[in-house]
Amino acid sequence: MAVVGYRNGIAILQLIVFPIVLVAAIFIWKRTGWRVGSKIWRYAVTLSLIRIAGSISSLLTISNDSYNIKVAVVVCQLIGIAPLLLTFIGLLRQIDVEKRMPPRPMALLTLVTIIALILGIAGVSSSNGEGGTYRPGKLAKVAMGIFLAVFVIFVLLSGWLFHELSFSLRRFQKKLFLAIALSVPLLAVRLVYSAISDYTTLSAFALNGNTTIYLCMDVLEEIIAMGITMALGISAILETDFVRLTPVTQEDTEPKPMAARVSSSV
Repeated sequence: MAVVGYRNGIAILQLIVFPIVLVAAIFIWKRTGWRVGSKIWRYAVTLSLIRIAGSISSLLTISNDSYNIKVAVVVCQLIGIAPLLLTFIGLLRQIDVEKRMPPRPMALLTLVTIIALILGIAGVSSSNGEGGTYRPGKLAKVAMGIFLAVFVIFVLLSGWLFHELSFSLRRFQKKLFLAIALSVPLLAVRLVYSAISDYTTLSAFALNGNTTIYLCMDVLEEIIAMGITMALGISAILETDFVRLTPVTQEDTEPKPMAARVSSSV
């Protein structure tokens, strides 16, 4: 009879939490607008789907320990950093209704993160592990370096934007900034865990290393950070002063509060 292990229990936890995150992210995405919101909230949806798929794959290994399922578990576990970072970069877009941040550098930051994701996937595919185990190669290490740089830039941008808007913050912006402030330490721990795993040979931080360290420095960080972000995100979009972003056009380049949109359409 198959036995449910410690890691399988973590997979069950993720399978309970991330469908809730998925529903919350879709709700926020719908409220902010499918078109403009896609640049922000689709990444939270993507992360949730990756974690759900990874959890299912992990549970499948209980009764079917095939190589393909192992690869699916590894890929889902390792590629979550990109959509996690992009979710929080997207929060800055949601906050910046006055277009203080230049759009091209933000688009470039997103593109660089996606390139790192591709490098990470390629690094998994070209893993130089022995006996079916995963050991990060050069591509994976390069990808990790890019993720660390993106995180530092994100923190600096967050501080700069808060300084720029500090005297004119709306209630919904304060809540989104709070989500960032509370999540940054968690993201830092999550990235440190992955960096140690990629750049050192410490067995405790290997892919199948110490499960408690994996739970406390990886899984719980993501769960808590996304839980905070979804809760404050929903609260922010329900604020009366919430500004719904609109595509930039020649006729109308100024985003309008939701209340104003409703009144103007009556």
